[in-house]
Amino acid sequence: MLAMARELPIPVPWDLDVFIANLAAQRGRPIHLIPTDTAALAGSPCGLWLTREHDDLILHEIGTSPYHIFQIVCHEIGHMVLGHGRDLAFGADRDREEALCRTVLPAINPETVQAVLGRTDYASDQERDAEMFANILMIAAAEVSDQQSVMRGVLLRRR
Repeated sequence: MLAMARELPIPVPWDLDVFIANLAAQRGRPIHLIPTDTAALAGSPCGLWLTREHDDLILHEIGTSPYHIFQIVCHEIGHMVLGHGRDLAFGADRDREEALCRTVLPAINPETVQAVLGRTDYASDQERDAEMFANILMIAAAEVSDQQSVMRGVLLRRR
C-alpha cells in the first residue's frame, strides 16, 4: 500500500484540491468533492464514494476539521486505488442507500450511480483496507513534503 500511495500525484506543498485534480487527471476521470451534512442522517457514513459513468463523487462531512476531511477523502481514495466497488449500484440494502442518495444529493438521479461505498464502520476487509490506505497516504504526503524541504535546503543553501 505504501508503494501505491507513493505513486500518487501528491503536491508540495500539500493542497487537497490540487491533489484531487492531479489524481483525476492520472485516472482520466473527474473527481468532485462534495461537502455534505451527513451528520444529520442517523447511522449514515461520514464519507461516501459514488461512481457514475463519467465521474466520481466523494462526499465528506461538512462540519468537521480539515484533518478529518483529509482522512475521509483519503479513505474514499483508498477504495478507488485498491479497486473496491460493487457490481450493482447499490448493495443489499438498496432502498436505504437510494434514500441516502436522494437525501444527501437530491439533484443526482440514483439511477446514474454505478457503485456506492460509504465510510461507516470497519467490519469488512474493504473498509479496514481503505482506512489503512488513508493512513498510509497521509504518511506518504508528509514524507513527500519532508523530502522536498530537505532538497530545498540542500539546493538553496548559501555557501
